[in-house]
Amino acid sequence: MVADIGALPKIVVTDLDGTFLSPDGSVSKINSDAVAQARRAGITFLVATGRAPRGLDPIRQMPGPNPVSVTSNGAILYDTADDSILQAVTIDPAVAQSVIMDLTEAIDGVTFAFEQGHRLALEPAYRTWDPVDDQPGMITGKALDLVRDRPFVKLLVQHKELTADDLAARAEPVVGDRLTVTHSAASNFGLLEVSAPGVSKASMLDRYCAELGVRPEEVAAFGDMPNDLEMLQWAGHAYAMADCHDSLLGTATVIGSNADSAVGRTITSWLS
Repeated sequence: MVADIGALPKIVVTDLDGTFLSPDGSVSKINSDAVAQARRAGITFLVATGRAPRGLDPIRQMPGPNPVSVTSNGAILYDTADDSILQAVTIDPAVAQSVIMDLTEAIDGVTFAFEQGHRLALEPAYRTWDPVDDQPGMITGKALDLVRDRPFVKLLVQHKELTADDLAARAEPVVGDRLTVTHSAASNFGLLEVSAPGVSKASMLDRYCAELGVRPEEVAAFGDMPNDLEMLQWAGHAYAMADCHDSLLGTATVIGSNADSAVGRTITSWLS
């Protein structure tokens, strides 16, 4: 389903995994062509993702200018063209240390990692998609030692037996308002993404759009997971993917799937 958008938005912002990227992690021709068409119509294209800056290769490979991107769930505003961090909201190490100790006591089996922008620090038991030895810049150690290593923007909390929803239900009361808890993992193990208080894709987008003189009602946003919820609530035009997380239902117009390039098809429908 694609709703009539009325006046064209000034900015289109999209999540990547499960939304703009195809299931194989690539950018489809339909989506790439739609972005090019939107740019010709004067619409700015932005990315807002849970990925760290080092995970933006699919966007870098698109034709046309590389966009400014909101990464790490809103903790980093990143210039993809210049490969530079424009803004970063880090986590207080003392607060993180307290949260780590409380979660370890409350939930048996949790492991931790720390997203630092261009580098990931992790406990030896933390599961990564690829072997740590194959990923330059990664370091391992005990969580309470790593938390003091250098500034970081995201605390990752993993559990190999609980789902992300179950882990969130158990972790959120423990963390409280000390940090912001969300998740975007659709895997068979629990992974939470924890940021500084008040940090979300929406918080960084609001700040950046204000600098550009663009109001929320002039923004169209696409997403599929709980870490997109605040962004979809903030944007004037909100779209959720067909297989989105239940928390997004009722917040956004549901369109097709990323396998069908629904983001690109929706953008093209406005311009047609």
